[in-house]
Amino acid sequence: RPEAAMATPHGRFRWRASLVVLGLGGLLQAPGSSPGALAQDPAGADPAVPCTDLFQMPPDRSAAEVRCRLVIVRHIVKCAGTTMRGVWERLSLTTLDWHTQSVYPSPTHHCFFGANKRRREAISKMTRCALDRTHYSRVHAAVEYHVSTDGSTSLASDLQMLRSLPVEPAHHRVVLVALFREPNSWFASVYRYQLAYRFNRVDMAKYIASAESPQLGHFLGGSGFVTNGTWRSQRRARGLPEMHPFQGRFVRPEFGSLKRVARTFDVLGVMEQFSESVYLVCLRVGLPACPHFARQWESEGKRIGKREPIPPGKWPYYTDTEVAELLRLIDKHAGADRTLYGLAKDRLEADLAALEPHQRAACTAYAQAQKRLTQARVLNATEPCTALRVWNETEYGCRLEATAAGVRRAKETGFDLHQNIWDAE
Repeated sequence: RPEAAMATPHGRFRWRASLVVLGLGGLLQAPGSSPGALAQDPAGADPAVPCTDLFQMPPDRSAAEVRCRLVIVRHIVKCAGTTMRGVWERLSLTTLDWHTQSVYPSPTHHCFFGANKRRREAISKMTRCALDRTHYSRVHAAVEYHVSTDGSTSLASDLQMLRSLPVEPAHHRVVLVALFREPNSWFASVYRYQLAYRFNRVDMAKYIASAESPQLGHFLGGSGFVTNGTWRSQRRARGLPEMHPFQGRFVRPEFGSLKRVARTFDVLGVMEQFSESVYLVCLRVGLPACPHFARQWESEGKRIGKREPIPPGKWPYYTDTEVAELLRLIDKHAGADRTLYGLAKDRLEADLAALEPHQRAACTAYAQAQKRLTQARVLNATEPCTALRVWNETEYGCRLEATAAGVRRAKETGFDLHQNIWDAE
């Protein structure tokens, strides 16, 4: 029953999303998993810290036969969605058999605008993989639902379809992940983003009162988990930066409640524990190696148009008294976002506490390694340490093609570079 499938990811319809070890095991024993040459990086990089693409995960025997896996990222604006996108983009460039829908760190921006086609292709391939083992023998991909950019609100219906597939975790896995942010930090980030990229000094007191709980709006309304929005809610949202209308006030009957919607996600994470959230995704999908990621140094060194640099701090141009009033307004109007953030944080802490001792130790090691790489700034946001593939522009869009190092790697592992080619690349 669909409602039973939505009730919990631990019930009859277990579909823990996964990257398959089969076929990827050799490919993910990364060239970047051992110390390598430093990538070209912004000023401030510490040459004493080696550039590293991948972190070796604890062995997972249960994932040994998985051949098809799909990571689905629900991108909530200003919640590290671009950095999360970069995690899977880097994996696609440092391995030979991982695909992703979007542009980062590709320089050809039109790749991103094929997002809807890539999602449809990924879901179609996963469906055929689940139903016909002989046709699509390999599906290794990440797709993203980013309403503010691609306009898609089909996650709920796509999820129902994927949940209806035969459940054989040893053969195919799908994981759904979303990250959230503490509300005070979220509104401050929107403000700085508007200064840095839109050259717009938003009246945040007015915005906070109008936006109410925008993370909840993105999570529910922007994903199709609730009923259609009214004309008034659409009009109210128009012109408000980084806000998606709530799209109605009632969760659809097949989902029932906010908590029930949250249970359909395999990983709920929070920004301040981003590394731990990524690790959980890697663990749930059965990756033999988890990709490191390059932090986005948001608004650093940015200017407001051609004018002065943006001052440091969360709330530039606001006095302490004005900031105190903004925080009071956030407490008044964004209570639902605070509840949602608390739900995600509690869920993440419970998932981490449930790990086996060796998994918990590996999670701590991954987070420490990522912190060391981030502080040293040795990871480049536009290219991995050792690229096995690169984006090349074609007449119809862009395509991942093997580098010289990738060709050598394919020969060493016996990997066929012509298999698992995606139409949407």
